[in-house]
Amino acid sequence: MGEYLGRFDDNTCGRLEKVAQSQASKVIASVVEYERETKGYVPLFVDGTAIEVTGDYFEGAGKLYDGNTGYWLHAGFVGGLWVTQRFQRGGGHVAHEVKDLLKETAEMIGEGHPVWARFDNAYYRHDVAAFCRERKWDYSISVTNETFKRPLREMMSDFIEEDWEAINDDGTEHAAFLYHRPSGWKQEQVYVVVRSMYEGKQKLLYQRYTFILVSREDLPLAEIVRRHRGKQGQENVFKGPLIHLDLHHPPCGMFNANRAFYSAGQIAQILLVAVQMNLLPKEAHKHGIRTIIRDIVRVAGKLVRHARKWKLLFSKSALRLHWLSHAADCLISSG
Repeated sequence: MGEYLGRFDDNTCGRLEKVAQSQASKVIASVVEYERETKGYVPLFVDGTAIEVTGDYFEGAGKLYDGNTGYWLHAGFVGGLWVTQRFQRGGGHVAHEVKDLLKETAEMIGEGHPVWARFDNAYYRHDVAAFCRERKWDYSISVTNETFKRPLREMMSDFIEEDWEAINDDGTEHAAFLYHRPSGWKQEQVYVVVRSMYEGKQKLLYQRYTFILVSREDLPLAEIVRRHRGKQGQENVFKGPLIHLDLHHPPCGMFNANRAFYSAGQIAQILLVAVQMNLLPKEAHKHGIRTIIRDIVRVAGKLVRHARKWKLLFSKSALRLHWLSHAADCLISSG
């Protein structure tokens, strides 16, 4: 985008963010349909990541939670689709503007879909849980802060062995429900505590306990834990654009220029997912954008003119020629 980035101000950055949301709203129906078909629910993930910078000439950069200098990038994902984002100045909280992100996502998803929202400890807040309940969304939130875990540990100390339920076939992990009303919350909440005795094949010296705030207790414990752990897959989806679209490093010294850059990055990710969901066969839907970039965008071809016709020739050793053929058929049939 070159020097064009330097022309952005608060107003035009906001308008570009709306453009990205508009593009996401055109793709989200395909993603929701795929997620419901394969998982039975629609996974939603909201998170923030630090965008570190080096030097003193980055406008708006501030101290991050680990002491480094940089910005915050807050984003929401539905399945593998980057639906909304905010590029924030440094020094703020990782959960800043989370309700705005959730509202924008809810408008795109619409009513009547079985959404399961997954969050890290930074979003262990009553307003986040209340928003999900109002929308009739299921949710699960990791509780990793030692202060928040203390009352849960105290309650767990009264458990007997019969209170635990195995959640895997080899019996190395067990889980149980806990009930607790956090300070400042109006209602008692449901938690799942997971007891792990192994890390891989290595037995732990001390048992490890993981706490998760959940919205439901009518599902099997193993299913609740499995759904929440799916959050790791969406964390990797968040890392995808940062790595494969080279968004880890802001290119500009001006804050609004960087805001525009990350909105453009979101639009690029949306376009890649649009190709994946609308032009490629179903087998491609489970892959990340790295595969789409490698096997569709960057595949080598030769454009030639023969018998008054243009042809795009590919090597027969191309990895996924049937994807390219399927995409061409879809483009021809659509217009």
